[in-house]
Amino acid sequence: MFGRSATAGNYAYATTRVKARKSFLFPRETYMKLLQMSVPEINRFIGESKYKQEIDELATRYDGIDLVEYALNLNLAREMNDILGFCQGELRVIMWAYLMRWDVWNIKSLLRGKFYNATEDDIRETFVPAGSISMQDFNDLLKKGSVPDVVEGLSKTIFYKPLINALDDFNKTKTLAPLENTLDLVYYENLLSIDLPGTKADELFVSFIRREIDFTNLRTLFRLKRAGLEHEKIMPMLIPGGARLNMDDLRKLAQAPGFDDFINLLKEYSYWAETAEAVDRYRQTGSLNAVEIALYKDQIAFAEKISHLYPLSICPILGYAIRKNVEVNNIRTISRGKEMELSDEVIKSQLVI
Repeated sequence: MFGRSATAGNYAYATTRVKARKSFLFPRETYMKLLQMSVPEINRFIGESKYKQEIDELATRYDGIDLVEYALNLNLAREMNDILGFCQGELRVIMWAYLMRWDVWNIKSLLRGKFYNATEDDIRETFVPAGSISMQDFNDLLKKGSVPDVVEGLSKTIFYKPLINALDDFNKTKTLAPLENTLDLVYYENLLSIDLPGTKADELFVSFIRREIDFTNLRTLFRLKRAGLEHEKIMPMLIPGGARLNMDDLRKLAQAPGFDDFINLLKEYSYWAETAEAVDRYRQTGSLNAVEIALYKDQIAFAEKISHLYPLSICPILGYAIRKNVEVNNIRTISRGKEMELSDEVIKSQLVI
């Protein structure tokens, strides 16, 4: 749980620094240019861009797509750590809590790797060292032999006790869902527990987080309803605290008899406007990727809106952190798509631009 810092945040300084960084984010045209390149050409382009330092550092150990993956993750981590470094007071408290999402990301990557018997190198490739748990700790956890061993290795973190409690369900279901859901629950519970001063910008930050919870729940519902799970199994996977979908709303959606019934019921809720077109694309392709991208784009648009409304607040810093993550994901998507020889149209459909 996070209390309020004794000192006010250095909002003017921090937002000025972030504004300067935002000007270096790749525009849409860069992604269109990357789509026309081969994998070696993409690697060369990235190596001559703002990712040059990371590419140069890692080039003796990795090559090809692996080099790009590691360089992207390292650059993203450095950006987030730099931002945290120049934030002070209550602003630092908020950013520290927000960046714990990378702890969740890394723990999930580790659990999945152990569950599916991935190599240590394959797991390490997915890490983004931008959270509160050090990479040395994660490297130590890589030596653990099983999922329960990894959980035990997290004994000094806020995730430990909730994960221990979720191990019984993990053992019963033989799936990672109970553990991954627990990580999300702990993250959002702690993020929403921050004692904020209560300004309008603070209220919008909380609204953003609550909308993110809604979108996370909607993604879960889309996946699990399509998979045909009963609502009793779905409800423990949903996160309380959303902006527009309370637990009664979520239960009603989860209880829909089938996937088509779920879609028809969703039309009664305000988020249908964000998902309607994507649902049509799902019906054409059978892939839920369009739905997830539509939800993500709407959340990004909301972050952009509040960034402009309150330029001297957490909002523009949050907006930049999201945009930076989008950039890294887009480059990764293009690189991996090219490696798999997917068509440009398929790759483009997976980009957030």
